[in-house]
Amino acid sequence: MNRRGTIRAALAGAAAAVVAPVVAQAAASPDAELIAIAGRYVDLEARYNAAYKVPGLTIEMEEEIDERMAPVEAEMSDILDRITRTPAQTTAGLAAVARVLTAYLDPRDRDPEDESRNLCDRLTSRLVRDARRFA
Repeated sequence: MNRRGTIRAALAGAAAAVVAPVVAQAAASPDAELIAIAGRYVDLEARYNAAYKVPGLTIEMEEEIDERMAPVEAEMSDILDRITRTPAQTTAGLAAVARVLTAYLDPRDRDPEDESRNLCDRLTSRLVRDARRFA
């Protein structure tokens, strides 16, 4: 094995040693499914938003993207419905829900101290920010 191969093997072994306990802990968590679907939602939300970041987006292009992204949007809605019916049982589960809410919120709606927003929205932003610290 050459030097690069040795370094890659060492890094792969170190990464596996770090990741394995985290994966095992998440799998053993009572919130394992909640954490998994929350991660899936965050990934889908990023993919959905990226699809619309097209220079010179026209109405026709947007309609084509809407049609292409319809299955993604349907899956996102299903995941959100499942999350709203699944109470978090651990701080990791709560943090996962906070990540989903952060992805779901419009970036302009994330500041809990923005007094131009209504109190309920500001409280939601505060809760999300605080819960994310447990992630």
